[in-house]
Amino acid sequence: MPKAIKYNDYPFEDIVKAAEQVIADGGTVYQKFTCAGCGNRLTCDNPNTFTEMGTCDNCPAITNIRAQGCNYMAVYRVTRTK
Repeated sequence: MPKAIKYNDYPFEDIVKAAEQVIADGGTVYQKFTCAGCGNRLTCDNPNTFTEMGTCDNCPAITNIRAQGCNYMAVYRVTRTK
C-alpha cells in the first residue's frame, strides 16, 4: 500500500508574511491548504489572496485555514535576454 503523503501546512500569519515578501519581489502567490475532511491538497484560484476558510472540491468539509495552517505556491515570470 502506498505511503500517505504528508503536506506541509504552516501557521497562517507566518505564511501571509512570507507571501507578502514574494509579492513585493515581483512574484505571484497562490494559497494552498489541506482539506480537514478528506486530506485533499487544494490550491486557491485567486492570486495574491489569502482566505481564512476553505471548501473542498472532493468532499463537503469546510476547513478553518487560519486555525489549521496553510502554505503557498510562488510563481515568478522569467524573461530571457539575448
